[in-house]
Amino acid sequence: MTFDLLITGGTILDGSGAPRHAGDIGIAEGGIREIGAPSLAGAKTEKTIAAEGKFVAPGFIDLTSHADKNFSLFLNPRQDYLLTQGVTTILVGNCGSSLAPLVAPEAVASLKKWGELSQVNINWSSAAELLEELGRHPLGLNVAALMGHGTIRRGILRGESRACSSDELAQMIETVRRGMSEGAFGLSTGLIYGHEAAASAEELAALTRAVAEADGLWKAHLRNEGQDLVPAMNETIQIARESKTRAAVSHLKAIGRRAWPSFRNVLEMMERAAENGLRIGFDISPYQRTGSFLYLLLPPWAREGGFGPMLERIRDAANRAAILEALRAETIHPDRYLVANSGLPGTNGKTIAEIAQHTGQPTEETVLELLAASEGMVTIFGKTLSYRNLAMGLAHPLAAVASDGSGVAAEIAQAGTLVHPRSTGAFPHFLHRFVREEKILSWEEGIRKITALPAEILGLKDRGRISKGLRADFAIFDPEAIRDRSTYQNPYVHSVGIEAVVVNGKLAVENGQLTGTAAGQVLKKS
Repeated sequence: MTFDLLITGGTILDGSGAPRHAGDIGIAEGGIREIGAPSLAGAKTEKTIAAEGKFVAPGFIDLTSHADKNFSLFLNPRQDYLLTQGVTTILVGNCGSSLAPLVAPEAVASLKKWGELSQVNINWSSAAELLEELGRHPLGLNVAALMGHGTIRRGILRGESRACSSDELAQMIETVRRGMSEGAFGLSTGLIYGHEAAASAEELAALTRAVAEADGLWKAHLRNEGQDLVPAMNETIQIARESKTRAAVSHLKAIGRRAWPSFRNVLEMMERAAENGLRIGFDISPYQRTGSFLYLLLPPWAREGGFGPMLERIRDAANRAAILEALRAETIHPDRYLVANSGLPGTNGKTIAEIAQHTGQPTEETVLELLAASEGMVTIFGKTLSYRNLAMGLAHPLAAVASDGSGVAAEIAQAGTLVHPRSTGAFPHFLHRFVREEKILSWEEGIRKITALPAEILGLKDRGRISKGLRADFAIFDPEAIRDRSTYQNPYVHSVGIEAVVVNGKLAVENGQLTGTAAGQVLKKS
């Protein structure tokens, strides 16, 4: 047999966590055709990748990607910053917000906090139409999609933040069922956000039952990641148990010192649930600093209804005074929050403390001024996590590693917007810091957390492992050289150490350089 591509002389980490071994891999028609241990000596091939001294792993799978939210999948469909990390598959539509289904104009409003809607011609409404549109673009990697609960809810409730009626719930259920039949992998929720906060456990159970009917995935951004972390996790476990759906918690973390002790508790809660037969897991981003929205520091009542009502409350004297009092009671640590993107000139890259000092205003007033000047759209990086919890989470058997990063395109970089370095370096950062340097995990365990385990959580049966008959997605890297180079102040720097990346049997990265090949596919739940 003649192979399209032959990978020779490498050390194979197959994704399962099994011990590494030497071997050659023969690829043809986008799939793995032969694995020679130790070699495929004499095999005929059109092209050879010499991988001596390198690790050969399945392509990395990012379960929590936001490459859809700022439309970078359309602006930069090749997603070079992900390819140079070794990522070959991403899951979008996370945290309750997705590009489809758009059942009414109000659903589109849920995307405004992520980017300018004028950047893309939104010529779809259903999940099927979105996936078809994505397939027309030269994707550099594989893309799977969830439906966002918030997007569906805002469309059917016409943007109102309230409990739904029985008729509206029936419409949401039917929308979820239709999306699952059209290829969506499941449903995501973001109960911390205003329009979803009003959703009851009964509503969520009904929607996740519809997901379970198609053996889909429910991906949950918890209702609270701070002092109420334990009740939020309990709610998620109870809903998953009632609906019998597969569940995964997105970017698990405990924000703020008062919440840090709860982290071990929620890990133990998930362990017990899994031991009792619940199909549950989580993903975690390998950084101590979070990336979020400034408005989430406001009390829930102040942000109810979305940006419009929130900004009106900020402008109203009585409401403003109440918000300021609530912020003072929360004891914000302004030196721990770095402004990534705001409408106030000269503030990007500065901490809230530095901005307040420059303006001579109290911290709480500075927060409201930033929001008012930016129409609510201010992104921040918060150093609010415990390293001990981070290491504990990364090492946990139920944990996959994901970026929680946004997509990157030239338009975003040129606008002076800072993105979290997780968007351009999460996977090399995890491997070089926590596997090579800190040795929290072995190489075999570390690779499993970014390949086979996320594939299992998502329900991908033909990717995430190196095995004959599966799709040919690979990341080939130097274990001594792999590392991220992006920082919070300079995030637009490619990672190093990834020597080659193969997507569906085609070379997307060769000798550490992007080839320009766009071999990605739109993946649909079957």
